[in-house]
Amino acid sequence: MSNFDEITKVLQENNNFLITSHINLDGDGIGSELALYFILKKLHKKAIILNQNRLPKLYDFLPDSDKVHYLEDNCINPKNIDVVIALDCSNIKRIGKTYEIFKNIKTIINIDHHKSNENYGSLNYVDSSASSVGEIIYELINFIDSDLLDDKISTCLFTAIITDTGSFRYSNVSSKTFEIASHLTCHRIKPHLIANNIYNRNTYSGLKLLGEALLTLEINESGCVSWLTITRKMLNDTNANDEEIEGIIDIATTLNNVEISILFRETKDNKIKVSFRSKGNFDVNKFAGKFKGGGHPNAAGCLCSGKLDEIKENVLSELFGDIKYLGYEN
Repeated sequence: MSNFDEITKVLQENNNFLITSHINLDGDGIGSELALYFILKKLHKKAIILNQNRLPKLYDFLPDSDKVHYLEDNCINPKNIDVVIALDCSNIKRIGKTYEIFKNIKTIINIDHHKSNENYGSLNYVDSSASSVGEIIYELINFIDSDLLDDKISTCLFTAIITDTGSFRYSNVSSKTFEIASHLTCHRIKPHLIANNIYNRNTYSGLKLLGEALLTLEINESGCVSWLTITRKMLNDTNANDEEIEGIIDIATTLNNVEISILFRETKDNKIKVSFRSKGNFDVNKFAGKFKGGGHPNAAGCLCSGKLDEIKENVLSELFGDIKYLGYEN
């Protein structure tokens, strides 16, 4: 695995950078992208952020979020890019169509915290013990020059960390995570305003969708597994959009005694996205791998083709077999 020395050398020796992250961008992806963008600008480098999907509106409070570019902008000439930095992407597939823009660029830096990372970069820095890529970017900044940290960068990194740890509730939180978050607050950021922007900006349509989703809530006989379903019809009936699905699965995990939660949802392109959450020792990353998915031990997902009911039956029957074998129903 590459180290910060090698990455810093590449940053110093090159001038034109493209920063990207995964499809269906989240707080860790955009927070880390923007933080790295600001760092490169401070190092007098040219940097551009390019993503396949548009940024969810709940992150529009982040500084310079309006400067993020998208594939539809058709504004990137690969010949003008020296280095690509891919953040929070375990494999090329997760980068999406953006990969086609830079696949022939010689230097690709892959920075990630997924255990399942496939080391697709020419330089790979993967730390699965880190709570988030935001935590890794913080350490990279400190390695380069801790004085580079300011309120804008700290706001972005705090957002990355708070979202990927579920507000410090997930098992990926360590003492280092709290130390980093504490240090970020020294740079004139306002954690309560960041949290308010992320968690207290529900829309009427989003709450209506939540209500519809909760009507589908089911649990298995032992009560250790819960699952929800969201169809395109539900989205249409509530006038909700896909980004308003964010966080709904976490409601199902709050059920007493539930160890594993699942959300089945229909996508715009007639596929079924399955999201998994685990509160205990059940590794949903490993389980999602059975369906060509992945993620983290406590948060993972997969994308399936087929009919919703059939996919639900296949996933649930496979899961029930696993949890019975592992003794979760005792």
